[in-house]
Amino acid sequence: MELGLWYYAFYTWVVQPSGSGFGASFYQYGTCVSYESYTQVDPTWKTAQAFAIITFLFGLFTLVSACVSSCVTNCYSGDDGFVTTYGWQAPLCLFTAICQGLVLLFLASNACNSKVLIGLGGRQTWNATFNESCSISTGANLTISALVFWFCAAVSSFVAHRFEQKEDADDEAEVADVAAKKAEEGEADAPEQPVAEPEPAAVEAE
Repeated sequence: MELGLWYYAFYTWVVQPSGSGFGASFYQYGTCVSYESYTQVDPTWKTAQAFAIITFLFGLFTLVSACVSSCVTNCYSGDDGFVTTYGWQAPLCLFTAICQGLVLLFLASNACNSKVLIGLGGRQTWNATFNESCSISTGANLTISALVFWFCAAVSSFVAHRFEQKEDADDEAEVADVAAKKAEEGEADAPEQPVAEPEPAAVEAE
């Protein structure tokens, strides 16, 4: 049995008799079922569910905002002031990574308690014995992978933004140096204007 935040995967064997009456075929049938109304969901389980929702919303917002901001920059910024990264991208990716990791609180909830799992899947599990702890399955592995990718995105965004800021500062310094040199050359090449001598004052005869 594989457990999820809102659903669990239940597998059962289906026996199909052969048409000749001799032998039978066995098939493993799996289905995704929501938890029963009497399933006890503790605060840790609810916290994991909340962080799963937060991760989805912030991840979607980060993706859409990054795409939209890039399109707006390419259309309206031009060569002057062209921006490819923003300072808010790295913290947002890091926050999403933290929320993604906190989804794994589900492994510490009472979902891994055998008493909570009794009755799930119908009569077939009434007398079943479950382990007292959960093991990592496909969903948890995907969660860990997403956590790593979000963290790498945060680090790469931070490094790219710092590098772009350094490039902008160097470009501004280079432009200022060129302007200063042009100003100095313009002053040196400018011809000297002759200084007009004052005209002698007329002496009035008495």
